[in-house]
Amino acid sequence: MHFYVQLITRAQEEERRRISRELHDDVSPFLLLLIQRLDTITSSTQLKQPQELKEKLEILRSQAVEALEQLRRCAQDLRPRILDDLGLVAALEWMAENLTKDCGVDAQVKVVGAEPSLTDEVQLLLFRIAQEALTNIRRHAEASRAWITMGFGDDRIVLTVKDNGKGFEIPQRMGDLASIGKLGLAGMQERAQLIQGSLTLKSELRKGTTVTVEIPT
Repeated sequence: MHFYVQLITRAQEEERRRISRELHDDVSPFLLLLIQRLDTITSSTQLKQPQELKEKLEILRSQAVEALEQLRRCAQDLRPRILDDLGLVAALEWMAENLTKDCGVDAQVKVVGAEPSLTDEVQLLLFRIAQEALTNIRRHAEASRAWITMGFGDDRIVLTVKDNGKGFEIPQRMGDLASIGKLGLAGMQERAQLIQGSLTLKSELRKGTTVTVEIPT
């Protein structure tokens, strides 16, 4: 069963990579070209444009810029190039910066120990776990601060994502996460298991939540 889950996960990630590349390389340039053409029309001194037309062109340009930004964000979420180009720690810092910029959450990344050479699968699954934890902070935690700690030891790697949000009630058994609707947390647990790791959750009402993943090296 573990083998088939691993195959499915790899297939999903390859499909994400393909879609992200197509959005970035094929769709984004068309939107950028549209914005440039709208700029040319609105800034043209050769055309006497009615004010109403100028205003409509400006609205169209604003909508095109917003669509381009959303598309780029979607492509990055599907498969951020920074993970492939610069590695796990850089990708965690990028997500923390986005959390601060988008939501006003003071998010900090701390690295303990020297980052070893990690396989692509380990980097990717740790990234996905952190991504899901930060998504939960965005959507549910109502937190003002978040801490991401990446610890590299001699015999284990530990990823911790902590927030000071409202917290929630954790089920007695981790296996019950999916049945009570905590599908994101259940997915994090499954990803940890794919790399022979374990996931621990701690949460207190009005004090926050801590997600910890440990994997052997």
